[in-house]
Amino acid sequence: MRRTWALAAIAAVSLAFSSCAYDSTDSGDTGGNAPVSPTPTSPPASPSEPVLKMGPTTIGEVVVDTGGMTVYVYDNDEVGSGASSCRGPCLESWPPVTSVTENPVVQGLQEVVVDTIPAADGTHQLTVNGRPVYRYKDDNEPGDAFGQAVGSVWWTLDSSGNPVTTTAGGE
Repeated sequence: MRRTWALAAIAAVSLAFSSCAYDSTDSGDTGGNAPVSPTPTSPPASPSEPVLKMGPTTIGEVVVDTGGMTVYVYDNDEVGSGASSCRGPCLESWPPVTSVTENPVVQGLQEVVVDTIPAADGTHQLTVNGRPVYRYKDDNEPGDAFGQAVGSVWWTLDSSGNPVTTTAGGE
């Protein structure tokens, strides 16, 4: 009898602990949907919605995409070349900012030429003043600007489309 009672008690405690460990906010079940990508992406803007605009970030007001994610330029891209030099592993950390249209709409930028170039995946990568623009994989929330000055070659943009080459510390 004691053995049966002891086994029942162990089973009850195990059940209690397993139910405590359950987190209803993250069941691990995607419900048949594809897993969520760790890289933040903003849905392509409709043809009349601005694809680039000025927005608040951790380093001040800079150019952001439709979802408020900071955009960057890469010093190794040749201005006006019509091509991106970021390929392979570079694109894993720095995905291009794309548009569904070749004629993107911008808001709050001053005398800036915004155009597109063909992206590796067949979409239209945005350019600002002839420079391809990218997002940074470690920017997880709108307003993050963790890509600023990475490798001393990645920069945010001001309202005139010029690279902001200062770091968060003002260097």
